[in-house]
Amino acid sequence: MQKKWFALALVPALALAACQKVDDPETSMALPEVAAPELSLDTMRDITQELSSDAYEGRAPGSAGEEKTLALLTKKFAEAGLTPGNGDSWFQDVPLVEITAKNVSDLTVKGGSQDMGFKYGSQMVVTTYQEQPKIDVTDSEMVFVGYGINAPERGWNDYEGVDVKGKTVVILVNDPDFGTESLEGEFGGRAMTYYGRWTYKYEEAARQGAAAALIIHDTAPAAYGWNVVESSWSGPQFYAQSANGGADQTKANGWIQKDVAAKIFASAGQDLEKMMAAAKNKDFKATPLGVTASMSFENDIDKMNSKNVIGVLKGKTRPDEYVLYTAHWDHLGRCKPADDGDDICNGAVDNATGTAALVALAEAHVKAGAPDRSIIFLAVTAEESGLLGSKYYADNPVYPLKQTVGGVNMDAFGMAGPAKNIVVVGKGKSELDNYLEAALEVDGRVAEAEPTPEKGYYYRSDHFSFAKLGVPMIYFEGGEDLIDGGREAGEAISKDYTENRYHGPKDEFDPEWNWDGVMADLKVYYTVARMLAMTDDWPNWNEGDEFRDIRDKSRAGS
Repeated sequence: MQKKWFALALVPALALAACQKVDDPETSMALPEVAAPELSLDTMRDITQELSSDAYEGRAPGSAGEEKTLALLTKKFAEAGLTPGNGDSWFQDVPLVEITAKNVSDLTVKGGSQDMGFKYGSQMVVTTYQEQPKIDVTDSEMVFVGYGINAPERGWNDYEGVDVKGKTVVILVNDPDFGTESLEGEFGGRAMTYYGRWTYKYEEAARQGAAAALIIHDTAPAAYGWNVVESSWSGPQFYAQSANGGADQTKANGWIQKDVAAKIFASAGQDLEKMMAAAKNKDFKATPLGVTASMSFENDIDKMNSKNVIGVLKGKTRPDEYVLYTAHWDHLGRCKPADDGDDICNGAVDNATGTAALVALAEAHVKAGAPDRSIIFLAVTAEESGLLGSKYYADNPVYPLKQTVGGVNMDAFGMAGPAKNIVVVGKGKSELDNYLEAALEVDGRVAEAEPTPEKGYYYRSDHFSFAKLGVPMIYFEGGEDLIDGGREAGEAISKDYTENRYHGPKDEFDPEWNWDGVMADLKVYYTVARMLAMTDDWPNWNEGDEFRDIRDKSRAGS
């Protein structure tokens, strides 16, 4: 998934500081006093280096890299003083199917002013959710469906008046409000909604009966370049096992380059830019393009049980109330080679760092003694394949969600050095913001809302699997306002990571990394969860938030 790379300021005094007890009359919330201890830099550095070494082959689910990751994590969890979190086992099986496309044909488009063919990898990528050895999409009519959204509660339906059964729908990435300056609009203004995510677009295309769904890649609204699409969508793809083997899904899901889409539209006598502008309006009507698409490929199919890793620190007074830490241990395995031939996507920042943090935090919490509530340390699989491991746990919780107080998600610690701020993805959604602000108050740092809500980070990491089932989760990252160089330097480092390392073979461990911001960040993660584990409050989503009603019903036992 897409992560932005931020860094936190290192403030040595934090090690000795405590969060002041705060009584908030509006929320009736008492925040306990919690000291932030020293955490182990050696643990963070050593585990990050180990997990991202070539020996782990990119930590793909079902690989030898998974076996090594599981062995390392269980060893380190036990050494930290945790106990197995699923009865006598450290593991929760997550049933997955691995589908690897091979012998992929060109995407051929016929019926316009000229017949065209587009190459797999450089111009298009395609996969399937169906467990079929061969996929054929032949002379399928192409229909432009704008943003591919059917949202009756918003009075918006891009599929209204058109039958796309058996056809290939062409879809824009993000949602119609992309580019809006404010946070007001049909789809949250500049902030992306779930309707803007590729996962939703494929889900809706399948509900409409489409044979294939192709998203037009555009770097700004997608929030990443074509290199990320190509490396992420080629090679083995993982999906949740289903009873019908994906028979209710489209035959093919994929992406096409924007210039490819422009050529297809021009051949069909249409102007892509004008059609994109029209799709932003509620009165947009889906447009048959008068051309057909064909593509075919074979699939290697392998069913497996990947594993979530669960450790627990039992609470001393209320052990049946739970605080959750999440981080994903998986990455992409082998991917498109870099120019030097390196084809291992090591995933050092994303997310060997977050996985190492689970261990470092476990060490610190155990050393501090059992808190009142139990703390669950959950390392999930298959985040990179669509949050599959966290979704499976949320749907099949080892510890009941209605007894889960809340949680903290960790996904990619940056190495830019000290900064003055941190960034909260989804700031203002829940009362957990109060815990974070108390943890930050001692050193004068500030929590800021994400600067680019249009990129939809809230829907791209494992906290979302729990949030949509009502569990309050907070997800924050280091800031870009660096002490050395300010925002300009921070933005440059973030851009460099996204363009040159993110989801590619060069996200590798670097012995010269500056860990100062990481370790300050880690203390905040410690403090927020420790406060949750020591209070008797049950923080909720803020009034009016989309997840508030789900939580209220869960807590009421309905």
